[in-house]
Amino acid sequence: MGHSLYKDLCCHLGPNNVFDLHSCRPGQMPEDTLIKYAHDPMVKILACGGDGTMGWIFSSLDSVWASILGKSSSSTRVHASPFKNHLPLAIMPLGTGNDLSRQFGWGGTFEESMRKKQMIIEVQSAKLTSLDRWRCIIMPAEAIGDEEKKMIPKILAESLHHDEVAKCENEEVKRKKTLEALQSLLAENESSKSKLTNSLLGSLAKVFDGVFCNYFSLGFDATVAYLFHHERENHPEKFTSPLKNKLIYVQKSPAALRSPKLRKRVVMYVNNDKGELVKLKIPKSCRAISYAGGHRLSNDGFSDDGLIEVIFVSNLVRAVTSLSMGSVLPFFLFKVGAQTNKVCIRTKCPLHFQVDGEPWLQEAGVIQIKFHSRNAILAKENNGVNCGCMGIGNVNVECSQ
Repeated sequence: MGHSLYKDLCCHLGPNNVFDLHSCRPGQMPEDTLIKYAHDPMVKILACGGDGTMGWIFSSLDSVWASILGKSSSSTRVHASPFKNHLPLAIMPLGTGNDLSRQFGWGGTFEESMRKKQMIIEVQSAKLTSLDRWRCIIMPAEAIGDEEKKMIPKILAESLHHDEVAKCENEEVKRKKTLEALQSLLAENESSKSKLTNSLLGSLAKVFDGVFCNYFSLGFDATVAYLFHHERENHPEKFTSPLKNKLIYVQKSPAALRSPKLRKRVVMYVNNDKGELVKLKIPKSCRAISYAGGHRLSNDGFSDDGLIEVIFVSNLVRAVTSLSMGSVLPFFLFKVGAQTNKVCIRTKCPLHFQVDGEPWLQEAGVIQIKFHSRNAILAKENNGVNCGCMGIGNVNVECSQ
């Protein structure tokens, strides 16, 4: 499908405006193309792919703005610069989950009608809005083996190694202060504080640090996603259509019933209105802690309010039904435990996590989530018709299967 779709888009836009992500190599990465259009407020991006592709393009845009605004400047974050509305992103869903695409109205699955010029017209007439992106720092309490590292999502790149510390002494000092502050808050008593301090500082070079766009969770839904992911890797021949994929997901869902309750396994702190980290009580029956995911789990919050909605999930049947349907019914909405700009979590045992639909098994340690940046994104307008005669600007397309 990828090759034929590429040809269709070249026909609509011209080959100079369509970039095949499979052709990437040094000097021809997405950021090398995007920087040419960064100063033009009329240019829009149509990214064709799944949630991973969207994360890749947003990371490429980070590189673009760092090059233009200066890496050492606080205004590198584009939302605080004159470029805050430049290069907004629209989505053609080609992935499996397509959570971000669903959230902004572009749909959860690819449809043949998206090959037509009407798709380009819809991008041109789409509503400009913003998406908050979040930095996730993972500090394992124990060193992670090579096999376990392979399962950690690529967006959470491994941080500094010992031989690089000398080159980045200031960054290392900052990280130590962060670790010391976090362990002081998350340790339950002086004995556990000392043990946690030693283990965290001992694994200092094994920090994982990355940015996610849309989704973070731990608990039963990450467990189901983990099992689904492994099944797909081991038996790809089973996954031949969106319907079959959903049926397999439902088949894996009973594993949620065996997932542990989190109250005694997780300690969580969030920023309050005064910017102070306070302990957040986890409900006794809670089996998952979630944020976003392409499903409107609550009526609280917006995609660009600088806040994470922390949602505790206890009703497994209600949650699995909602997620497998691809939408959350109004009477299935969940209660928000907190709205905050920073979350600190200490896990006391291995638990399943996922970011932007990429699951893994995380050993005990400390996780910090905080605001990273706000990027321009396009929401599909479902009302009204655009005749296509408006000179709104070019659409730059990034394609991936």
